[in-house]
Amino acid sequence: MVRRTLERWSALDLAEGLQLAHAVAALQALGVLDAMREPVTAETLSASHDLDPELLRGILEYTASRTNLVRKTDRGFAISEHYTAQARFLLNLYAGAYADNASRLATLLRRPALAGSMIDLVAHARAFDASEAGGGALASIVTQLRLNHVLDLGCGAGALLRELAADNRGFVGWGLDRNPAMCKAARVRARQAGLAARVKVFHGDGWNPGASVPPRVLARVRNVVASQFVNEMFRGGTSRVETWLRRMRRLLPGRMLVISDYYGRLGHGSHTMRRETLLHDYVQLISGQGVPPPDSDAWLAMYRAAGCRPLHVIEDRAATTCFVHLVGL
Repeated sequence: MVRRTLERWSALDLAEGLQLAHAVAALQALGVLDAMREPVTAETLSASHDLDPELLRGILEYTASRTNLVRKTDRGFAISEHYTAQARFLLNLYAGAYADNASRLATLLRRPALAGSMIDLVAHARAFDASEAGGGALASIVTQLRLNHVLDLGCGAGALLRELAADNRGFVGWGLDRNPAMCKAARVRARQAGLAARVKVFHGDGWNPGASVPPRVLARVRNVVASQFVNEMFRGGTSRVETWLRRMRRLLPGRMLVISDYYGRLGHGSHTMRRETLLHDYVQLISGQGVPPPDSDAWLAMYRAAGCRPLHVIEDRAATTCFVHLVGL
């Protein structure tokens, strides 16, 4: 990973960034950006979306002048090639789902327990449902290990389970997510892909799967996946994760646990920082999830403290701090 010093923002950068983020997030939430795939005038957009034309034109002029997401042509305004699926994901997640956490920091500094209730679960689901990313490297690892009868904790919109089921006719998997909007999206996608018979999704908290997943299903589970799920439990340290691991050992003893997550950087004194990682660490902090430990040694010590057996470590050392850990329950 390349060592670099991140540019510090000035007061003007901060003020401008705040206003632009709100402007683009509003245009996205109202469906205006999706209506700008071809150049269109502000007047046409205001009429079709029932918006004030003068205010809309000013917002479009400003975002076209100061972002690379909107461009102005002689025929009107249009989104640019930079308004990609990844750009929509970033905006939905960080400027949408966690917007209230950011704007109400003064309250959270005195009442941090409110952080979770401020997350916009609909925007959070929209971010992942609209993402074009599939299971990626994790799906490849699960396939190579020939894992089947998988319980996916924090399954989101079900991309991993759908990819595994589409590639293997014998695959059976179950998802669990506490966000009802995510569950709905996952079920719809599975049904559309013709996989609903082999991919089932339950609404519930992965903190205690036994409360939501029927005993008959738990009896069939041979492997558990927790992708970007464990990082939700680090407020106040590792004790909550260790408690969860002990619960998983009692519920599903002897099963393989595949943890796909990332090493945190904020507050850990790291000299190698990426903007994306720091941003996510910060959002983890203000949403009450906490910042994950910074390296494999800390994670492996946590597994051992809970009585689990670390089996294998796979890390992305080139570009990110992401990893996959194989753990025996």
